[in-house]
Amino acid sequence: MQQRKVYLIIASFLLAIVIGAGMIFAVSDKRATVTNAPSEVVPIEDSATESTEDILGKSEDTDTSSEIKDAFQRLFNDTIGLFIKEDLHITAIGDSLTQGVGDKTDKGGYVGILQRTFEQTEDRVKIDNFGKRGNRTDQLLKRMEDPVISASLENADVVLITIGANDIMKVTKDHFTNLDYEDYSKAMPAYEERVKEIFQKIDSLNPDAEVYLIGFYNPFEENFPELKDQLGTIIKEYNSIGEKIAQDEEQHYIETADLFQNETADLLSDDYFHPNEIGYGKVAERVLESIKPVIQEEEEDEE
Repeated sequence: MQQRKVYLIIASFLLAIVIGAGMIFAVSDKRATVTNAPSEVVPIEDSATESTEDILGKSEDTDTSSEIKDAFQRLFNDTIGLFIKEDLHITAIGDSLTQGVGDKTDKGGYVGILQRTFEQTEDRVKIDNFGKRGNRTDQLLKRMEDPVISASLENADVVLITIGANDIMKVTKDHFTNLDYEDYSKAMPAYEERVKEIFQKIDSLNPDAEVYLIGFYNPFEENFPELKDQLGTIIKEYNSIGEKIAQDEEQHYIETADLFQNETADLLSDDYFHPNEIGYGKVAERVLESIKPVIQEEEEDEE
């Protein structure tokens, strides 16, 4: 009975987040509904080179946090000396974490941070962002049929994915009045099949692409400690599914849970769920570090 009560609290809270986020980001969602239109795909090509100070100054227009400046500086430093592959193409697909919901600068979250960092190099890097708030695995699979998204995937060197959090939300909403851990457990096999299908669909479009599934974190650790253990277990198991599939498909998994551990109060946006600019900066750093081996041009052997 006590466990059932805990899951009812979880259900109530998650639904409150869904409703609240829907109101806060209504304008953002309207724009997101057309992300698969050609006009929404913004490649990074032939952009004017800016200094690090210019980029940092732009971020200060909306937030003067030294932590944001530090994140940009670390990312910029990480790109110095990198011989990035010519005409590198990165495609990002998934949910609100790809779209960048929670980023008050409205510059695309971790994907936007990577984009602005690559603009500092002299290499031609193209990034397509098809993140859409609320996407579940089944919805992402349908969106991958879109000609614009599939064409981008076909030409991508690197594919970045965030997906899964809304699948957990759906279980919560579907069993709101009688929620139990078993409801999440029963949904896991179907979730596993859909994630596997996402990887396989990308492989069928582009067998040469390097695919990175980005894990999700527990946003309730600090702000809502009473939900920490129960939701932490659920999130960990869903992440484990994604990690295993990535390994089975000989692709990549990027852990992010450790980045937010004991720091959610500082790294989350006002909805207590999505990252803020600083949180997205940490994700961007982790992603860049993970993809470095595949975005660098192989050095020619000296004769």
